Amino acid sequence: MKVQFSNKFEEKLVLGTLRVQKLLIYRIIQRTLLLIFPFALFGSFIKIIQTVVIGKEGFLTDIFPALNNDLIYREIDNITNSLYSLSLGWVSVIAIFGAAKYTAKYYHRDDQLAGLTGISALLIVDYSYSKLQLMSFHPDILGMKGILFAIVLGMFIGWLFKKTSRPDPNLKSESSSNVLERAFISLKPIVFSLIIAVIFSILINVTYYSEAPGNFINSLAAESSSSNSWTQLGRTLLFSIYTLVMSFFGWSGTYSALGVEKMDVLSTVNLNYALEKHTAWNAPNPFTSSTLYHAFATYGGTGSILGLIIAILIVSKDKDFQTVARWAMIPSIFNIGSGVMTGIPIFFNVIFFIPFILAPLANVLMAAIAIVLHLMPPSVYPVPIGTPGPLIAFIGTNGSWQALGFSILAIIIATYIYIPFVKMAAKVKLMDNLGLEEGVI
Repeated sequence: MKVQFSNKFEEKLVLGTLRVQKLLIYRIIQRTLLLIFPFALFGSFIKIIQTVVIGKEGFLTDIFPALNNDLIYREIDNITNSLYSLSLGWVSVIAIFGAAKYTAKYYHRDDQLAGLTGISALLIVDYSYSKLQLMSFHPDILGMKGILFAIVLGMFIGWLFKKTSRPDPNLKSESSSNVLERAFISLKPIVFSLIIAVIFSILINVTYYSEAPGNFINSLAAESSSSNSWTQLGRTLLFSIYTLVMSFFGWSGTYSALGVEKMDVLSTVNLNYALEKHTAWNAPNPFTSSTLYHAFATYGGTGSILGLIIAILIVSKDKDFQTVARWAMIPSIFNIGSGVMTGIPIFFNVIFFIPFILAPLANVLMAAIAIVLHLMPPSVYPVPIGTPGPLIAFIGTNGSWQALGFSILAIIIATYIYIPFVKMAAKVKLMDNLGLEEGVI
């Protein structure tokens, strides 16, 4: 079966992606992400309940009837926190297990012990030395933000098993003597892995944990306010760069848009202006994280992936893509994109890297132009966590229909940007499957 290409760019991108997908590192990443998909999807629904429905600043908190019984509320909160911690908040532990296991298995080493060693190493690295709590961990590394680190560490541990242990010809045997023999064969890589983990743990705990996205945006916000057109153009370019950086971090798994927005210096000035003037029009600082990036570039999560889901539902005939898109639609409406990020997967996917960067950038530039031309007011009011993407600017402007119109336009732009890449991804998957069946890959 021969796949037809629409143009040279599509052909080069598809064939280039296929070459990348033949690499061992990509195969390991892909299998690892698919391993954590059900946990990420389940956790995303729990996240909706935890932050959007019962959270103090959640979007639906005021819509659902309040629980007058504090005991019931605490029990629901405890249950959702536990379920989230052991699903979406635990995916990096599953990721390092998969990465270490698949790497060791490729090199014909003990994959089970490699996976368990990976889990132990990650927990040691992530352990927080605290006098208040005997057992505490840094939650960011265990969750979605730690996936990149977990996969890299897992592959390193699998490689360490290759370098410091020998293959076991009786690896599949489950006899007690053989299990003991396997343990001694893998003892050296296990010890080396745990020693390295301890060193990393000490370094992490003696250094300062900084929030890079927040610090970066605050540095932009610290600049003096100015109505000069060249200054505004400069800030637009800076936020374009910021959008590119955040999109890359989201693509690599180290950043999530949900719940990270904070009132920086300029946003606070805008809010005070709106409260005093009773309007968002002519706010003194039209270019902030609230008015541009969070209001127009994070629909469905980092990368405007709500547009991707809509594009899949419109044009894709691939059953797997359609299934993931339908299941991930509801969490993505509330800007929780972990399901589609791991189920397609989007993380480290060469085909979707371009639209993942381009879609939010196009929406930020569109919003900046609309604000400069006074076609809509900037978003200056606080927005509840988990507010659906198309409603962020609408609520942030205190009900501006112009902002709602441009929000809908942003979804359309993102969808049209993703459509050709969804078609290309389907061709990549088809050619990849054909190659596997024919023994080419």
